Amino acid sequence: MATVLDGLVSSALHKLAKLVEDEVMMTLCVGRDIKKLQHNLEAFRAVRQDAEAMAMRDKRVRLWWKRVSDVMFNVDDVIDLFMANSYMRPRALPCSSMFSCFAKLLLDHRVATRIKDINTELGEIRGASEMYNNVGHISQQTQITAVDTSHTIPIVGPGIVGTGITRDVDSMVQAIASRCPNNDPSVFGIEGMGGIGKTTLAKKIYWEEWIRKEFQIHIWLGISETYDMTGLLKQAIRMAGGNCDQRETEAELLLCLKDTIQGKSVFLVLDNVFRADVWIRRLQLAFEGALNNVCVLVTTRSHDVLLAMGTTHIHSVSRMSEDDGLMLLMTFQELGRQIVRRCDGLPLAIKAVAGTLSTRKTEDEWKKIRDCQWSIEGLPEGVGGALYVSYRNLADELKQCFLWCALLPQSFEIRRDAVAYWWVAEGFVRKEHGCSVHQTAEGYYYELVRRNLLQPTMDSVDLAVSTMHDVLRSLGQHLTKDHSLFMNVQEDYSRFMDVENNGAVPKLRRLGISSAIEELPAIEEHKSLRTLLIFDNKKFSSFHNDTFKKLQHVRVLVLRGTSIENIPESLGNMVLLRLLDLSYTEIEKLPESIGNLISLEYLRLLGCPKLHSLPHGLMRLSNISFLELDQLALHDIPKGIARFKHLYNLRGVFETKTGFRLDELQDLPNIQRLWVDKLEKATPEGELVLKNSSNLRELGLQCTSTRYEANELERIQQVYDRLIPSPSLVYLFFVAFPCTMFPKWLRTEPELNMPILHILHLNESIPCTDLPPAGQIPELLELKIQGADEVVSIGTDLLGKGVPSAAAFFPKLELLLIIRMYNLEKWYLNPRDQQLSLMPCLQRLLLLDCPKLTALPPDLSKMVSLKRIHIEGAHELKEVVNLPAVAWLKLKNNKSLTTISNLCKLQDLFAQDCPMLDRAENLCLLKHVYMIDCPHALEFRNCLPGDGVLFHVATDGHNIFPDEAL
Repeated sequence: MATVLDGLVSSALHKLAKLVEDEVMMTLCVGRDIKKLQHNLEAFRAVRQDAEAMAMRDKRVRLWWKRVSDVMFNVDDVIDLFMANSYMRPRALPCSSMFSCFAKLLLDHRVATRIKDINTELGEIRGASEMYNNVGHISQQTQITAVDTSHTIPIVGPGIVGTGITRDVDSMVQAIASRCPNNDPSVFGIEGMGGIGKTTLAKKIYWEEWIRKEFQIHIWLGISETYDMTGLLKQAIRMAGGNCDQRETEAELLLCLKDTIQGKSVFLVLDNVFRADVWIRRLQLAFEGALNNVCVLVTTRSHDVLLAMGTTHIHSVSRMSEDDGLMLLMTFQELGRQIVRRCDGLPLAIKAVAGTLSTRKTEDEWKKIRDCQWSIEGLPEGVGGALYVSYRNLADELKQCFLWCALLPQSFEIRRDAVAYWWVAEGFVRKEHGCSVHQTAEGYYYELVRRNLLQPTMDSVDLAVSTMHDVLRSLGQHLTKDHSLFMNVQEDYSRFMDVENNGAVPKLRRLGISSAIEELPAIEEHKSLRTLLIFDNKKFSSFHNDTFKKLQHVRVLVLRGTSIENIPESLGNMVLLRLLDLSYTEIEKLPESIGNLISLEYLRLLGCPKLHSLPHGLMRLSNISFLELDQLALHDIPKGIARFKHLYNLRGVFETKTGFRLDELQDLPNIQRLWVDKLEKATPEGELVLKNSSNLRELGLQCTSTRYEANELERIQQVYDRLIPSPSLVYLFFVAFPCTMFPKWLRTEPELNMPILHILHLNESIPCTDLPPAGQIPELLELKIQGADEVVSIGTDLLGKGVPSAAAFFPKLELLLIIRMYNLEKWYLNPRDQQLSLMPCLQRLLLLDCPKLTALPPDLSKMVSLKRIHIEGAHELKEVVNLPAVAWLKLKNNKSLTTISNLCKLQDLFAQDCPMLDRAENLCLLKHVYMIDCPHALEFRNCLPGDGVLFHVATDGHNIFPDEAL
């Protein structure tokens, strides 16, 4: 609740500041009301952080707070609509300046009226003084209180441990000591994400003995996002030894501070700076020209802030090392036991709290977690206080992202890429230094995974797919129940209906609808709706013609897996729409009015087999950053994609004579993910269109078929050879590659062409007889080879001829998948140079449908990290032997397999449809055996030592395997 409000207020203030700065609102009446609105919003920004917990305990607080939230949602809607209409105005009225001016005044008047109404309501809410004082204080008092409590001299607790922080302190102190003293302040910066230890490092530097001796005055100022300048100046004067009792204005205090520090050396810490203006336009005035030695240390999340402040040295804080983490864990062992007891033995709660503790580096911070309120009234049944504690300790932007995931169906696969786009479209993501907003969103995703609030599935090496536990989902739905709803049963909708007036309550902001809902609600009645998510509901097939005229506040519209065939032209009225997903629908045509969606950034059209063409209006959408056009029936892609300068993700484009051309890719400076289809249609003329795409991270290249005439194959080979990616590439996918040789840039020195490649998939490369030397790629984590029918043996061609730079072949490979290699007979891995190691990090191996493979390579026995193997459809394979590190083994449909031997660490064995399997040797740690349709199961069991093995047998295909993947 407080999280939602904080996000809305921060967003609204940012937008209002931009409107005023850009002078979008020129009329006096609107400008005056805007300033008043800014003042009102600032007052509500400093509410108590425990408002959510208060609301769960006190019904009056909850009702009052719900009213505040509703007003803040309305503020955001008004501002966004005005900005959108202001953008559209010059496009709609280019020819009549008088009429345009009149229209502008009319629009400004309507906006002013709505803003006046909002200001009136905010005044009434603040007027409820008893309630307001319970939850927050008047803006000025709140800011001063915050300054006085957070700007006290920082104490470094004894619980700060680790060699990393000691090394960082020494490095920063050395940099400060090496500066060139002059009359201008020297600025040093510490940057990093929230909770990573910036303040802890700054405290250690502040109290470092050399710093205490070198500087006469030491000042520590904690800068809140809504800092009060007079409070900061008073604090600085007091810490510098001055007196400011008779001075109240900012100008008087600046002069007093300047007089106090005149001629003295000063070490100033500005902690948690959000905006550079606190220094550039304010504090710097007191320190410039003071004829003294001034050093300023700044901590911030933003690299841009440090650049704006003229920082001479920047230190980026990295995550705690494993050794330091272990040292921290041992230091806090007893505290950890006490916290575990409070988790009441629930594994999910323990994991979630552990995720929170991993961001806390001092004993005092752990004690705060232990001693905080764990018993929260009003939580849903089964949701322990430990989970709420983990949620409450998230940064505000992470809280919003976590809560949003509760809108998704139960057990929904949350894909990193998709959810990142959704969060950006909702406005949850604050751009961080050196990263695009999409990369920042992906960072949020990984942080939720790291904190065990999202559980990753096991089928992706980079944790890109996850789910939300049902209990955590219940917590999220409970915390957003006043404005968000996921409809799983028909009764869920009743609390958002006005029974007396037989209509919808206009306060529902986000709505998710599951596939189980038989009768869909009248969506158009919810005029305040911002997000509509419908997943896999085939009963949803159409909209009323005027639906979108009523839903003008929708930002996110997902209709994935519905039966909708047509979208009405009224779609063009949704000027705030940022994300539209029509994937896996029956859509036949998009309205031409889609060109009016000026805010649209994400358009996803995946798996729409009835969609044959795209409207020309699509080319007017200059804000598009994500465009996915895959698995469609398109005959043509219109020209003009090069106009989309913000394009970040482009999937499913293909070249035609009258439409899109590959050379348009040269004009997309921000492209990071690119999939090009139907490459058999492309021509090899032109520049190397990808070589200078310095931001490109993911590339997919695909043909329609793998069979072409010889002259066509020559041309296709030339096209692939010219699609040389930039060295920034991280993911590379080939699908239906039709040539006999892979592109030159992949088969020759791939370690130079793609030095940071993590994932390489070679799918359906049927004609290729040789595999590329992927073993030379130093950062490769995952390799998939699928459908290479012409490959008879895998050998040193996969390793490469040269000596790898890392002194190992596949030095970081963790997952190897070999699938549908129907003619593969031999697999050997022994390198020419026996001194070089081979796949030292390989953890998982999948062999699927390789019916002619006779044996596993002996070198697998040397892979000490290989823990899990799945072998299926290897009918010539007779034995699985000499795998000393493997702990998990699944064998399915291997007709000739007889023996499993010398797997001394094997604990879990799964075997199905292996009719010859009857021998087991040296499986001394085996704990669980599951055998399905293995006729010699009894003989196999008799080969096992002792009675400590749990043995499960089934016939007739009955599945008794635990639900566990590779």
